[in-house]
Amino acid sequence: MFAFLSIAITIYFGMHYYVYTRIANGLSLAGIPRIVLLSVFYFGALSFFAVEIISRYTDSMLLCPYSYFGEIWVGMITMALSIFVIQDISRIFIHGQLFRYYSTIAALVLLFVSGGYSVYNATSILETKEIKINTPKLPQNLSGFSIVQLSDIHINSFTSSKWLQNIVDKANGLNPDIIVLTGDLLDADITKFDDFCGILKKLRSKYGVYAVSGNHEMYMGMNLFYKAAKETGFTIIDNKEVLIEDNIRLAGVGYNGDRDGKISESALKEIISGNPDNANKPLVLLSHYPNNFDIASKLGVDLQLSGHTHAGQIPPMDLIIYFVFKYPWGLYQKGSSYIYTTVGSGFWGPPMRLFSRSEVVKFTLINQ
Repeated sequence: MFAFLSIAITIYFGMHYYVYTRIANGLSLAGIPRIVLLSVFYFGALSFFAVEIISRYTDSMLLCPYSYFGEIWVGMITMALSIFVIQDISRIFIHGQLFRYYSTIAALVLLFVSGGYSVYNATSILETKEIKINTPKLPQNLSGFSIVQLSDIHINSFTSSKWLQNIVDKANGLNPDIIVLTGDLLDADITKFDDFCGILKKLRSKYGVYAVSGNHEMYMGMNLFYKAAKETGFTIIDNKEVLIEDNIRLAGVGYNGDRDGKISESALKEIISGNPDNANKPLVLLSHYPNNFDIASKLGVDLQLSGHTHAGQIPPMDLIIYFVFKYPWGLYQKGSSYIYTTVGSGFWGPPMRLFSRSEVVKFTLINQ
């Protein structure tokens, strides 16, 4: 853990140093302007850490503006890293101080325009998607069975009740047979706040709401996850299988503390082996991490629903996830098995999305 934190902190402040020097040198800042810029970077860099520490001890809404600034600052620095790397590459082919100056101005304009749009996109736009999954195992009388997936909402003490209500309204508006939550619902003890549990309790489906844990439930404490489930009426299916309408098998993989979230083939087989009479019934697996799909498809899972990746949210993370995850986001098929990795219904860290949009997804199982 010490080694990990050391590397993370080095990268974090290294990003700040890189962006600071590109702006200061690109604009030829000297004297007081350079000192002012350096002070702004120190304040911004430390604000994120300060909020993360202070928020562990207080839920005061007085902290909200500072927290918002710190999160957006981190997002802007992350995006600036990508933009200034592109500028540096362009300077290999185009030389001169004049180009350096005006390309720095252009980079800053692009940064603030894309940053502003990213905040608007993440906090104000929620898409609904509808996907049909064909499975021959499905009885004809259940063709059209619908599942709505929510994931990675990351509710904390600064979450807007109006924003959360919009997610619930979108899900209910799709009239699902079941609603599933594929991890990272919590970043706080939501039972301490009257609004959050009350809003989540309004989720409506024919056969109930089912949830599995993600890594953030583990970070917050599984006791809080179970406490929230009791208050909201969710059914947690970590490492177990349930039968819906005597024909739809719904299994869940709980987060096991592994950094990659992987589960062994034997462990997954134990979860879904169950009653041999159910072997030919359609099987839907909830797994926060998409990394389990290769094993799941081998064991006959028809549809795996995952999250965790957030589609990267902002550059360069939206590119990095393609190197880290085999199934980074979207729908994939392997043999007769499908996996959908959602970009998430919310966001984590910076309230920003550039090339993706938060979503509520409806899956309709059909037999054609």
